[in-house]
Amino acid sequence: MHLNRFPLLALVAGSAVCVIAPSPSAHAQGTPTAVYLPPQLTSATQSAATVHPGETSWLRLQATDPQGSPLTFSWGASAGTTGKPVSDANSSTLAWTAPQCLTNGPPQVTGAVINAYGLATQALFDFGFTQSLDFDYQPDFTASGFDELTNMMLTNEGTLRLNPHVGQLSSERIMFPSEQHLTVTFVHESAGASHSLGYMYYDDLVARGYVNPADDTLVDANGNGIADLHEDLYNLAPATGAQARPYVGTTRRCANRPFTSQGITYSQPDLALNATCASAFVRQTLPDARPGAHPFIAVDVVGTAPTASTAPNSSAWSDLGLHPRIPNLLEPAHAMNNQRGLGHLLFLLADDDDDRATFSQLGTVADIDDFTDGIPDYDVSRYDAHGLPRTVNPDPGITPHDRTVDLGTLPAGRELVFFLVTQFQAVHDVDQKWVYPCLRKAANGQCMLHLRTPINVFFSKSKWNLDQDPVGTAPTAQRNIGCAYDDMCDPDYPQGSPTACTVANSTQRLCGWLDSEVLMRLREPTYGNLFLPKTAASVSASGNGNMPHLMMNTPPATSGQWLMGFEDLPGGADRDFNDVVFLLRGTAQSEGRVRSRVLSQDDASCRMAQVSFNKFDVLPASCDAQAAITYSLATDCNVCGAGTCFPNPTPTWHPLTLPRGSASTVVDVSGTPGQQLCWKAQVTQGANPTCLPEIRSVDVGYLSEPVTP
Repeated sequence: MHLNRFPLLALVAGSAVCVIAPSPSAHAQGTPTAVYLPPQLTSATQSAATVHPGETSWLRLQATDPQGSPLTFSWGASAGTTGKPVSDANSSTLAWTAPQCLTNGPPQVTGAVINAYGLATQALFDFGFTQSLDFDYQPDFTASGFDELTNMMLTNEGTLRLNPHVGQLSSERIMFPSEQHLTVTFVHESAGASHSLGYMYYDDLVARGYVNPADDTLVDANGNGIADLHEDLYNLAPATGAQARPYVGTTRRCANRPFTSQGITYSQPDLALNATCASAFVRQTLPDARPGAHPFIAVDVVGTAPTASTAPNSSAWSDLGLHPRIPNLLEPAHAMNNQRGLGHLLFLLADDDDDRATFSQLGTVADIDDFTDGIPDYDVSRYDAHGLPRTVNPDPGITPHDRTVDLGTLPAGRELVFFLVTQFQAVHDVDQKWVYPCLRKAANGQCMLHLRTPINVFFSKSKWNLDQDPVGTAPTAQRNIGCAYDDMCDPDYPQGSPTACTVANSTQRLCGWLDSEVLMRLREPTYGNLFLPKTAASVSASGNGNMPHLMMNTPPATSGQWLMGFEDLPGGADRDFNDVVFLLRGTAQSEGRVRSRVLSQDDASCRMAQVSFNKFDVLPASCDAQAAITYSLATDCNVCGAGTCFPNPTPTWHPLTLPRGSASTVVDVSGTPGQQLCWKAQVTQGANPTCLPEIRSVDVGYLSEPVTP
């Protein structure tokens, strides 16, 4: 064999390429021989002659065969990894990735071309290998470059900015994509009814079997035409038989009083019976509560209600639970409801008026204040955020602290359903858009069984409400949120109403929503300095004929704040949605999390020795001292096995102490196992919802060394 050298071309100056060709074989002396020549290399190129750890160089061979026989190509490397070659009749291309560290001198890659006679020509590619902490392994920010982006957005400028949940929450689905610390602040009340506000967790209702999560509908498991949720609110199920359900509470105030409606047996509800438990089931003629002409129809009605002359009685219209005029199911779990309560009660009495009375003395707690000052008329802090009496009251008496109740931390993706319980007279007058709630409907939507009671429940999910919408317009209501409410404004014909206001940037006129003193109150620091512009807000129709009772909207140019205005009469009545108003707030606990994908190749023969981390971030002037961005890095960010890798949920993080702005550090990681480098950042918003910290850039470099030198 003898050595043949060929002139070659390289894309990168300084690359060393050596070509070796074996001599052709010869037959025995005296015998005629056929001489075959090896393939001839016409080009050998490499895209990089000097490489950093994990960097890829593209190698290419081109050749011809003097005999015209077919060619095959093969590749080999002394270090690093080779990809799958792409070859055709006369060329072959290989992606070669440099190793993470060197154990036996500079890396070399060999390419060979072989003809049909077994003759080969080889090309040797030499590489310079260098490591530097200044070499940046962090690519430009893209969504695919991160294993986690929670509450963070990738901006058009290629930066990462905190993106807490903002915008219009839907009353039909109150749920946050990230963990939220929530509070509810009482804003205003202007109604004759007494009110209590609470919430339930949607998943608790699903677990109890009340809701089918596939379509968000209420379940009627015993098939008696009344949704089980409504049946258990009022304990309407019969005490015995196939359609009986467990009683929600300890014992009935009134001995079981069955009644039969349309051939189905139920129990008369204690919450709809007076102090003597007098039977209250009748069949009478009432206007049809469905939209349209409202003809009189014969319908069953169960229950009674107090009148102006009814003497107050502590035992009337009560189910004897923890709070007698709150349905036991809506109370927090307690011995007095047999641990079957699912509710969390935020405000037991949302009265704020100039007297010390509740409707017919049916209020959940006593009204002990006669000042209209934006604070409920009872000692809110006497009870915890679930409605349970505290052992120690942290703020005795009625004080400004009683405006707000802290819900605590709501886990990401856990849905809330708010409810308003009202105590007021029961009226069925469709001309006034006021109806008895409907317990059971026929297939055509006509009510077959009405409930007459001073205790009504309205859910934020409109389809779950008991009362029908006798008007049926879509949307159900529209208001100008920055315009002061005036009862002389006609919401059905706002264009011609002199007290209506023009919606900004339009010619549309709408009646106002909140009283003028409430608009001024919201501008105070207590309420987040909310200035409501003259923009339109609407309440969507339920879609199943039931009446919506919550208008929920986000004041424009604000973050993490949602106004909730309730309509407190079944059927909607004046549909002003301002009878009692609350402010739901994410109380400045929004956090963002970022975790990069692994920035290095897995190589069991190497370990990282040092990592350099350089970042540039910005915290706007609106951020307070609580706002921060903290960084960490790890070298065991993947768990690898059987040829696959996945993110390690618990890597060994090295916290980095870095000031705001531009900063860098070098970390000795030689004591940490692994060759899979990543970094993470946690972004804290602080107390100002307009504070949106931003990560402008990150540079990461590293040095690796052999595990066994």
